Amino acid sequence: MFDQEQLTELQKRDKDKKLNFELPFYIGNSQGVCRRDILIQWVISQSQYFKHSIKTLELAVIYIDTYLNFFNIGPQYLELLGISAYSLASKFNETEAIGQIKLQNNLSQELFDDQEYNEMEVQLLKSLEFQLNYITPSDYLIAMGISIDESISSLIMFVLMDFEIYKHSQIVLALAIFNFSQDQSNMFTDRVKSVTKLIKNKINKAQDQFNQDKTENDETGVLEQNLGTKKKIYKRRESKKLKQLA
Repeated sequence: MFDQEQLTELQKRDKDKKLNFELPFYIGNSQGVCRRDILIQWVISQSQYFKHSIKTLELAVIYIDTYLNFFNIGPQYLELLGISAYSLASKFNETEAIGQIKLQNNLSQELFDDQEYNEMEVQLLKSLEFQLNYITPSDYLIAMGISIDESISSLIMFVLMDFEIYKHSQIVLALAIFNFSQDQSNMFTDRVKSVTKLIKNKINKAQDQFNQDKTENDETGVLEQNLGTKKKIYKRRESKKLKQLA
């Protein structure tokens, strides 16, 4: 199952996450969601337009977190950071280069000019010390014999956009994802079990919220449908009254 030699080699090449948890971008709001997570969610939504591997997305997230811990950035430039990090990751990791991905508003107007994209890419490279190859959870999972299918990719994306989970090391995240998908908790340390439990609780909470929202939307739809029916009946009655008066 596990390729121990490959896992050992990955751990040697892996880099520690140097994250300052006190930065404003990592502090959650009343719902426990931080601005960093909102940015990652947005990047993931943008990535769906491309048929890139999950590794490209994982690299983009590493680039974003590294930048946030290296440079000060205003909120008006977060989307520029997100799309530039994803473009840089795709240039490095994908076989077919797509160039700089550019953002437009609803009127198809460019949100940033070429100079801003170029400056952001240079700043990203500086913050990364020009090192673009990082070990990610998917690398470990492959060494564990796990196929990176749609289900595992979705689970990795869920982990990427939740900093409370993602702050753990890449190997711990990979083992927790493995444990979650295979349910073999007896194999792992307490730390891995704890992160696995956190993932389960977060997913259950998200599913409960989704079901609640769906129920509320369904109820709203039924109410609107009933109101619409009542309006039609009322209009028919008024129409009959007008005919009788005529």
